[in-house]
Amino acid sequence: MATQFNVTMDVEDMQGKTVLVFLKPQNPQRNYMIHAWQVLTGSAGATESFMYEAIISTDVTSTGVNNNTIISGRQTVQPGQLLSAISPNSLSPMLQQAPTSLAQAKLTPAQCGVINQTNPFIQFNSNWYVNDKPVVTMPYVDANMTVSFEYEPNFYFMVASPPLVGQTYIVQNFSDMTQYVMPITATEVDVSLTKVQGLWTFGFDAK
Repeated sequence: MATQFNVTMDVEDMQGKTVLVFLKPQNPQRNYMIHAWQVLTGSAGATESFMYEAIISTDVTSTGVNNNTIISGRQTVQPGQLLSAISPNSLSPMLQQAPTSLAQAKLTPAQCGVINQTNPFIQFNSNWYVNDKPVVTMPYVDANMTVSFEYEPNFYFMVASPPLVGQTYIVQNFSDMTQYVMPITATEVDVSLTKVQGLWTFGFDAK
């Protein structure tokens, strides 16, 4: 089920700032690179919308012989599923379905995962997306290592300078954000951004 968020910038001046929306991985490690899942650039008085649907996908990023970046094909993955990264004919990593028995041994039913089974071994970063927008990058996945991804449909809002291309955030940044726990039945959420005594403030109204 898809949910539409309508974010209204109910202020007189955005002061060059944007609204960033994040999804938080469960049990994040300190070295995770957190991406702004949505970047809203509406001006003062504008309403900007985005859709949320619980569709998870993943790919892996490795380094080629010329220090160039190689990104595998992206695959949709369901909770409880494990993908194996292999290196066919010594080429760059590609993702394929791992056996169910291995998935059950490595993951909980709520987790998605990737295991590094490249041979010869290739270290890679594991990238996770919701609705094809990046949520988190898990760096330095070593041989036979499994990384898992799980998140709650809680949304974290903050006002910040527009992110630079490729900019990521750290787990500690979540403490500066406004958390919104979405009702399971919500099909639309109106979000209002106001400024109260100098403090950026978010209000939420689910339908």
